[in-house]
Amino acid sequence: MAFSVDTNHQLLASKFLPPCHGPKLHAFKDQDVPIKWKGTLGNPSDRGSECQSYVFKVEIQSQTYALKVFKFFPPCDASSLIGPIRGESVKEEDMAFHTDPFYAECRAYGCIKEAYKTRQPKTPYVADCYGFLALTEIDRNYLIEQGIDLCQGIEPDDPYRVIAERSPVRALVKEYVEGDSSLDQQVAEKIRRGILFMNKIGILIRDVRLDNYVGGVLVDLGSSWTEPHCILDNAAEHLLREWRWTDRVMFDDMLEEEGILPIVPGMPNTRYLERLRPRT
Repeated sequence: MAFSVDTNHQLLASKFLPPCHGPKLHAFKDQDVPIKWKGTLGNPSDRGSECQSYVFKVEIQSQTYALKVFKFFPPCDASSLIGPIRGESVKEEDMAFHTDPFYAECRAYGCIKEAYKTRQPKTPYVADCYGFLALTEIDRNYLIEQGIDLCQGIEPDDPYRVIAERSPVRALVKEYVEGDSSLDQQVAEKIRRGILFMNKIGILIRDVRLDNYVGGVLVDLGSSWTEPHCILDNAAEHLLREWRWTDRVMFDDMLEEEGILPIVPGMPNTRYLERLRPRT
């Protein structure tokens, strides 16, 4: 699939995204309706070139939501992660649909909703998502007036930027979760259980840090990898083993940074890990 302005408009007009193999998220039920912008959410200092998106408190059809608006990202090169030989087997469109933060969240939420059909946690581990949305030109102009550049970090003469600036602005309509990012043992245990749940259903969060949680509820999945995933399917075994521990390592690092003693650590103790190693 060659990504173009027309292609991007067709994608955002779909009923489900992304169109590749694997889990998909449905479109938001209220398309092309007025959005009342109520202000930004999150830390204003996170608006640098490294941020993936901007989150706003909005009102749509008299309902309050958190609207996550995504920046545009050129498809990354698979070979930088899994090597030039294995990278050649990864299609550019799969890499885009699996690693672009917008599509990454679509796939993760599609997987979560499928898992909830058979097993839904008593308390939510992740903020709910009600679907994807293409913003209107009125809303795009509002963002420009707020000084938001969704192509930030992409050179002006980059062909991808030319396409992005004429493509629809992509957003997810999410549950508006009130609270703060404070951490104690009870919240830590909720986060730990959420990590285990997500990993079990085939999602690697890959960005476990306190800023991505509100009251122990995960609100950001832009860096996630959801199986089946083109990188995981083509990576060497030693990389897979390392990546599958990423969330739990980050969880323990987060608790150590916050000075919290966990009820149960994310990582097994070293004696347990020794038992997992093959005997020679």
